[in-house]
Formats: sequence, structure tokens, C-alpha cells
Amino acid sequence: MAITECGSCTFVDAPKRGGMGWYVVDYSKPLPEVKPGVVRSEATQARYFAEVLEVFGSMDLHSTMIYQFVSPDSPHRPDRRYDMDIASYGLVKAIWERPDLPGDWHWERKQAFHTVA
Repeated sequence: MAITECGSCTFVDAPKRGGMGWYVVDYSKPLPEVKPGVVRSEATQARYFAEVLEVFGSMDLHSTMIYQFVSPDSPHRPDRRYDMDIASYGLVKAIWERPDLPGDWHWERKQAFHTVA
């Protein structure tokens, strides 16, 4: 048996939302905005991976695949309202060279990256 997709977004209570973690973004606005009350938490995402990987390790699985390494279209921004990385399942955060425009970018490790490594 293989677990072909496991992951969590980067906010408090994200693991409870499962595959609907991205729903904390209001896409009806001209510039998508994280909904009020959502709190960024790399620790929550890292803790989720620590817990599930421990369980998976005890299950005689063939493999486990992490969803996902990076989400370039969900950049991390200093302003929480526009920090699309909050709703990203990535182990790393995309940093756009120009915060207002996609283009050149790089990634930086999140806590979850180290947990999975």
C-alpha cells in the first residue's frame, strides 16, 4: 500500500480542513485575501507531518508522497492578509522578487521541510 498524497496548509487548525485548506482565501476580491482570523503557523504544519509520518512509519507502507514541495502561485508575503503561503501545502514558501508581480522567485524552507527531511 502507498499513501499517494498527504499534506497540510500553514495555519492554525489547517490539518482539520484537510484538502479544503485553501478555502481560507477570499478569491472574490480584486487581490485575493486571507480571511480574517486565520493565523499563520509553520509549527502546526510541521507538527502534522511529524504525527502522520510516525503513524505511516508503523504501517508497513510501500511509500508515502508529500503534497507538495512548493506552490509558486501562492507566495509568502509579510502582510498576513496577502500571504497566500498560508493556504499553501508546500514544504517550502515561494518568495517573489517583486511582491506585486509573478516572475523571478526563489523558495525558502519552512519548518515542515525540516520535519520531513
